[in-house]
Amino acid sequence: MNQEKLWNKHYILVLLVNTLHAFSFYLIATILSKYLIGIGTTVSMAGFIVGLISLTSLICRPFSGMMADRLNNVTLLKWSTIFMGIGLIGFIITTNVPLLIFFRIINGVGFALAGTCQIALASHYIPKDKMGEGIGYFGLGMVIGSAVAPGIGIAIADVASMKVTFLISALLVAGEYVILWFFHEEKQHKEKLEKIKIRLRDIICIEALPFTLIAGSYSFINGIISSYLVLYADEVGVTGVSVYFTVCAVVLFLIRPFSGKLMDKKGIRVVVIPGLILTSCSMFILGVSRTLPMILLTGVIRSLGQGAGQPALQAGCINKVGVERSGIATSTYYLGSDVFQGIGPMIGGFIVEAVAGAAGYTAIFAVCGIFQLFALGFFILVTGKKYGVLMGAAAK
Repeated sequence: MNQEKLWNKHYILVLLVNTLHAFSFYLIATILSKYLIGIGTTVSMAGFIVGLISLTSLICRPFSGMMADRLNNVTLLKWSTIFMGIGLIGFIITTNVPLLIFFRIINGVGFALAGTCQIALASHYIPKDKMGEGIGYFGLGMVIGSAVAPGIGIAIADVASMKVTFLISALLVAGEYVILWFFHEEKQHKEKLEKIKIRLRDIICIEALPFTLIAGSYSFINGIISSYLVLYADEVGVTGVSVYFTVCAVVLFLIRPFSGKLMDKKGIRVVVIPGLILTSCSMFILGVSRTLPMILLTGVIRSLGQGAGQPALQAGCINKVGVERSGIATSTYYLGSDVFQGIGPMIGGFIVEAVAGAAGYTAIFAVCGIFQLFALGFFILVTGKKYGVLMGAAAK
């Protein structure tokens, strides 16, 4: 099923599906808590319902990878859009808290399936010698969605209503479903369908774990930044720090395609090692930054490092096991991301409570920098010069 050219019809369609998926998710991400509190839930219950999608995704993620490898990705993606659509419509038709919890869980199941199956499906249409570039472009939908969709969602809610925002989010999911009908649903091999026994290797891709753990250091930092950057800015008296996230999105958008191409040509070490070093430096500098320009500069440096390293590590996971196991490799990668992004704020909270004032935030940013250096050492240990070159030329 692999194509000679990266920009083939099916790859472009998967990119479109991924972009609609990102816009649908981020359109409501910034208004959901406010909506729930507005209909009478407590702040803690609103937080619980919002967080349910991550918890559900974490539980479903390993099984979604196994399903992606054994069943048809197009069919699974259709079902994921149905689940997500039901979850979104549910928030329009009811304000009953138990039902809202149910619909959020349904939405989370669809979200877990979609994230894994989209990458697995895309990998079938990416030439093996362009896997890094293909994965690099694939992530741009999420980057654009995270940068643009929240503002659009807030604007729609202000002009119309929050329920209209939910409806538009559901319509975007419906658009994904329509696009998926342009894919041919191939029959599965009999031996795949007969594999009923579930083994550990069907849930966790052991071969992908080293790169997953290294990529987890980026997710750890993402969790810290999203949870504590605004609080840090308040502590040191810096205003307008929200533009940091826009700057990061722009840099990620620019760097990801180039880093993928570089990986394919020169090998994974050429992009991941500088990426880890840059990200580590950015966190050490952030901890001593006291002005907005300096904080924004650290965002640029971090995004250069993350934009280089993350897609390369994800492509490396798929290259390591082959397209036929891309589903379980992807779900393992995302599972690591879910775990580390959740652990980061927890550890950060303990440090901030233990160390008062700006010093507490400086400490957690320093921990992030040290974590990246450990990840760098581990990456050098588990790879080698010969291995790095071979990964970039896996299919040549």
